[in-house]
Amino acid sequence: MPNRVVHFEIEAQDKKRASKFYSDAFGWEMVTQPEEYGGYIMVKTGDPMAAGGINGGIFQRGEKELNAYSCVIGVDDIKKSIEDVRTAGGKVIEHNTNDEGKDMGEVVDIPGVGLYAKCEDTEGNHFTLLQPIPERVSK
Repeated sequence: MPNRVVHFEIEAQDKKRASKFYSDAFGWEMVTQPEEYGGYIMVKTGDPMAAGGINGGIFQRGEKELNAYSCVIGVDDIKKSIEDVRTAGGKVIEHNTNDEGKDMGEVVDIPGVGLYAKCEDTEGNHFTLLQPIPERVSK
């Protein structure tokens, strides 16, 4: 079975303003994470187990990098998927950083969520690989 998009991310210059916009415009529920997670805002668009639906997140950077949503692709084995990305001509963005600028390395462990790695395709588009912890994988 192909790997599917399991999460989206919206980069914002002001995550509180963006959160209010998406909540007001679409009725999405916002859940702000603790500061040790950079105050990342989880976006609940509905039941994640429902057919066709996905949830996402809003994050803030000092200087805006994207003018688009960044998709997160669920994978079974992040190390194999990283190798597949490289073999296909893409690359892993080697130095993921948190909001404080701390280098998080190539693969980052998000407690309670799983392992992720930021990547770039052959066209310069960014996306993320996510190997969810087993409890988070839908059957």
